[in-house]
Amino acid sequence: MKRLLPLVLLSVFLGAGFSGQTRPPAGISEGLKNELLAYLKTKGMSPEGYVVSKFKDHDIVFLGEHHFIKHDVEFVQSLIPVLYRNGITDLGIEFGCYELQAEADALLAAEAYDENVARRLIFKWGSYWPYVEYMGLYKKAWELNRSLPRNAPKFRIVSLDYRPRWDMLRETMSPDIWRAVLFEGTRDSHMARIVMKEFVRKGKKALVYAGQYHAFTKFHAPVFDRETKKLIRLNNEAMGNLVYREIHGRAFNICLHYPWPTVDGPKVYDYPLDGAIDRVMKELETGRAGFDVAGSPFGRLGDRDAEYARGRKRFAFSDFCDGYVFLRPFGEYEGCTVDPLFITKENLAEAVAYLPNASIKKKILTVSQFLAKMKWDADFKRLYPDLE
Repeated sequence: MKRLLPLVLLSVFLGAGFSGQTRPPAGISEGLKNELLAYLKTKGMSPEGYVVSKFKDHDIVFLGEHHFIKHDVEFVQSLIPVLYRNGITDLGIEFGCYELQAEADALLAAEAYDENVARRLIFKWGSYWPYVEYMGLYKKAWELNRSLPRNAPKFRIVSLDYRPRWDMLRETMSPDIWRAVLFEGTRDSHMARIVMKEFVRKGKKALVYAGQYHAFTKFHAPVFDRETKKLIRLNNEAMGNLVYREIHGRAFNICLHYPWPTVDGPKVYDYPLDGAIDRVMKELETGRAGFDVAGSPFGRLGDRDAEYARGRKRFAFSDFCDGYVFLRPFGEYEGCTVDPLFITKENLAEAVAYLPNASIKKKILTVSQFLAKMKWDADFKRLYPDLE
């Protein structure tokens, strides 16, 4: 039943104790640096312009993230009015339950914005997601809708996931219990069905925002036994994989910059592509860019130490994603902000019961402990202390 275990959080790649010294990206040859830099100067775009440009030739654009990175979520917030101005009126998100879609639609159409409804929508999906920036997606869409003429089409945020029965999770699981927990099937299969139902079959274009492990289209991510570091399989059942299987080149995957996990050697994370992206971006005047990976000089680069290279004879960046967005260097990354009102004495028992980690449930007894754990999970500097 390991194949059913959902990829809930990406914050499992924990570094060793921080020595106080940063680890810069590895150097690259002057020739390669100049080639990559020339490509960015001629073909690169602003991150906002790049994402929107992909809708000229594609219907579903998957935007994949690491999770819990403050500026990534704020970037998606900023995209909402840009998308609307370019005729895209739908944002699909991993971070909500489709069974509550009527409540989400009502919130974005309301005369007055209700933060408590936004909290409920996120809480019912994941009590372990008490982050202000994700709830802010609803606020930004509501503000846009309030600014529109009465008869204009309204912007919509569609929740793609559902709420598994995490309250039934046990430290020792059987196939029957797993089936009861994931009663609607895998989260990825459910999200793919909703993308097809709400967007593709209605002939609508949409930005789909999710963790990169859900957003892969052509790439089949390796799945490991974390204790033995042995490869279990290559996953071809991510949400993006399933949608791509149906609509092929009409789907496009853009990845937001994040540290890459490794499975061998002393480091458990590193700069993507052995630091090539970070090294070149230090030279780019704007310091931020969106760019194509496939068909670009970036696309042929590999990374032998990356987890993503396992299980294949050759790994190239163009296998991993179609496009890329770099917003800032890792040294400027911050974790998302915990909402102090998200967990209360009234909902604490439910919040703990629906944690997707059986072993942690018995360790959290108070609201402050719960929120402290969520802040700890989102602490980028703790996870990746030595990246510049």
